[in-house]
Amino acid sequence: DNSATSLSPSVAYVALPTDSDYTMQEFRWHQPWLTMHLVLPTALMQFMGDLSKPRGKNELDLLYGLLKLCQEKEDLRDEVYCQAIKQVTGHPRPKLCTRGWRFLSLLTGCVPPSNTLMPYVTKFLQDWGPHQELAQSSQEHLQRTVKYGGRRRLPSPGEMQAFLKGQVVHLVLIHLPGGVDYKTNIRTFTVAAEVLEELCRQMGITDPQEVQEFALFLIKGDSELVRPLWPQEYLNSVLGGPDVSLHSRRLGWETRLHFDNPTYISTHYSQVLRDYLQGKLGLSPQEDTRLARLAALQQLSRNKEEPPSEQDLLAYLPRKPQWQQQWQMNVATVKSLMGRELRQLQGYSSQEAQISFISGSGLPLFGFTVYPVQRVSSPALPSPGLLGLNRQHLVLVDPSSQELCCSIALRDLQRLHLLSPLEPEGSPGLELNYGSADNPQTIWFELPQVGGLRVP
Repeated sequence: DNSATSLSPSVAYVALPTDSDYTMQEFRWHQPWLTMHLVLPTALMQFMGDLSKPRGKNELDLLYGLLKLCQEKEDLRDEVYCQAIKQVTGHPRPKLCTRGWRFLSLLTGCVPPSNTLMPYVTKFLQDWGPHQELAQSSQEHLQRTVKYGGRRRLPSPGEMQAFLKGQVVHLVLIHLPGGVDYKTNIRTFTVAAEVLEELCRQMGITDPQEVQEFALFLIKGDSELVRPLWPQEYLNSVLGGPDVSLHSRRLGWETRLHFDNPTYISTHYSQVLRDYLQGKLGLSPQEDTRLARLAALQQLSRNKEEPPSEQDLLAYLPRKPQWQQQWQMNVATVKSLMGRELRQLQGYSSQEAQISFISGSGLPLFGFTVYPVQRVSSPALPSPGLLGLNRQHLVLVDPSSQELCCSIALRDLQRLHLLSPLEPEGSPGLELNYGSADNPQTIWFELPQVGGLRVP
């Protein structure tokens, strides 16, 4: 049905102290200055409903004020934590107590307490966990905050209202190569890394190193904005607006590929195929034999064994890239050779053809994320060209000859700087400083897609 099934979200916990002697009473006995402030508990009690709200302020105003204060004033966070815990401990009115717990659940997802207070808060949440569902979610939120830094952009008013009503889960679609839509539920404090781990599990990927080779991409409108999300980004902070969509693709190819999962095979095939047809993998149009074999594998991947017409064959061949000036392909020769390839590959299943296309293509820039280069600062290097990036190297390849013209090890990269377009209608640039202190070097590339570039 062209969709993958979601797993329940899980949190990769980090170790927090849980000594049984950590009680909030003991902490406050050692920190008597916390009892001297009155403004914060008043605002919290007004939000919960224990006190009447100030004129002109609603519950969201009070809530935003408290959370924003905690983000801006680190030295007040412990007091807010202590006041929140005090308010939910033994509160006689269950409805108002629940509002206090919801505030605590938001607080733990946005900012952490100090290292001094952390074990006391952790112990308090653990003690209440079996009796209060919001204590469990608060503990999960605190674990995320410790690991990922907390949600720096506060939830929107609409999201905040939904959270206060207990509506914390909503469905999102992640578009995978090949037209597969992966459905999953995210929560107020779900981060990109968690969704990627879940998505990879659906493809049979359990190696943490391989998981790191995938990324989520945010696309606004018709590819108006394309950028990868960092693992620690909170998804609800970036998924605002109806014209924003979430996509996933593989960025790194260092981990050995394995073809033991149908979704893994189909998504990898679709990604490699798309780059190939766009002319991004460095294959010369004069390589008739390789073009014929790759065309035959595409035909077999569709469960078709008969040779296609010359017109249909064109859909299997790379299109002339915009940056490529000379592009002449002998389609009749490729079609003739393709017939021979189909006879040799007779009996291949669709999956076997896709696997062979991925692993046996021998394409020069396979395993690299590729960007077209319009101009290069060095006249000795080809312009236009293809810039390839993986976790070890940045390379420049001549698209006509497939010759490797430049290779820079990422360990030698000292600085990467985005440049403004040379002309009002021109493309932005990328300046690289690399080499040693004794032999510093600089090179720049004019890249139409520089906005989507991420160095691993």
